[in-house]
Amino acid sequence: MVGYPAARVATRSRYNGGDNNLTMTTEITLNLQRHYLTIAEAMRTIMSFDGEGRLILAFRDGTNYTRGLSGEVLLKCVVGPGHKERRRLSDDERRALLTELLAHTRQMIERVEATATPAAHDWFERIRRWDVARLEADRERFRTVYKPISILPPDQYRALVLQATEGCSWNRCHFCTFYRDRPFRIHSPASFREHIHRVKAFVGAGLALRKAIFLGDANALIIPQPRLRELLSVVHDEFAIGPEADYKGIYAFLDIFGAERKTLDEYRELAAAGVRRIYLGLESGDETVFRLLNKPGSPAESIEAVRVIKTAGIAVGVILLVGAGGDRFAAAHVQHSLAAIAAMHLGPEDIVYLSPLIITPDSPYLAQLQDAGSSPLSATAINDQLDQLKRGARAVVGSGAKVVIYHIEEFVY
Repeated sequence: MVGYPAARVATRSRYNGGDNNLTMTTEITLNLQRHYLTIAEAMRTIMSFDGEGRLILAFRDGTNYTRGLSGEVLLKCVVGPGHKERRRLSDDERRALLTELLAHTRQMIERVEATATPAAHDWFERIRRWDVARLEADRERFRTVYKPISILPPDQYRALVLQATEGCSWNRCHFCTFYRDRPFRIHSPASFREHIHRVKAFVGAGLALRKAIFLGDANALIIPQPRLRELLSVVHDEFAIGPEADYKGIYAFLDIFGAERKTLDEYRELAAAGVRRIYLGLESGDETVFRLLNKPGSPAESIEAVRVIKTAGIAVGVILLVGAGGDRFAAAHVQHSLAAIAAMHLGPEDIVYLSPLIITPDSPYLAQLQDAGSSPLSATAINDQLDQLKRGARAVVGSGAKVVIYHIEEFVY
């Protein structure tokens, strides 16, 4: 990002000249960028704001907070060796925290504004327009723009989500309850354009933080090619997309039964339209575990789909569930999942995600697991399997694909 010119506001500040956008006092650091502002006190309290002046990130007393466009606030902190707490704040917790953080921000601004640059003053005015009531109203407005955004891949947490579809066309995976609350729907070009206009109006100047387009929802690329072609055309009408443009590419989920319905030429068309990476939930390379999860398709079809997608020039993100199949099938799950990853011949632009399985009380997966004579892995066994899969995946991809841990509890949009 391009920064604004530096302005030093205290002669006792330490400033090495290496960053042209840091303003420092003895205790307050102001990092002013074109698309966001960060203000910190003695580097123990740090707050960041988007171009609209919305609070987006905070760090205080060793705890990280992320406030999404949805208005939800995620807490993350280390609570013991090798153990982190990750959870969304309750309504009362969220409002109390926002009240404290905004008050603290105003105090920090008051201490630097006398010597701050005009550009910084513009940011201060934007930030001061937000109080807890306005942030909470913004949270309600989000619900008129988006259906719930249940999950994204970790590298897309800062993408701009456009819901070309709503819900999941399969919606019967035993372990997943993300989309049970809504029917599947594919937008028409007209309704999709209207959705995009509402998104633009809502996100406002915060759009500049979003460097990619994520085409939602669960498996948007299941859309038949003629309609998908129309919807991608709408995206290009509304956004500049390309390596040198504001948005570097288009990304989306695709489940296996959708992947096998597109031809190599259709994937090449998607690549030409700016689709850079497709995310597939393999979950397990073991046939038995795959069926327990009630995934569409099969591991073999997953491998073939990945090969076709990569031949078309599109990268992939392949997701494995750590703990899938429980204790009875643990060894087979690891062995066959690593074999499937190896067979995909992944490259430097590809990613393997290892996502610890979280079983909700209402998940039909539990009953399926018990019927198969298996039990969920303990937390210790999950960590052990995570280490096995991490070491094994890195060995089979070599210097190719990245291997990334994917904690779904760390997501808030």
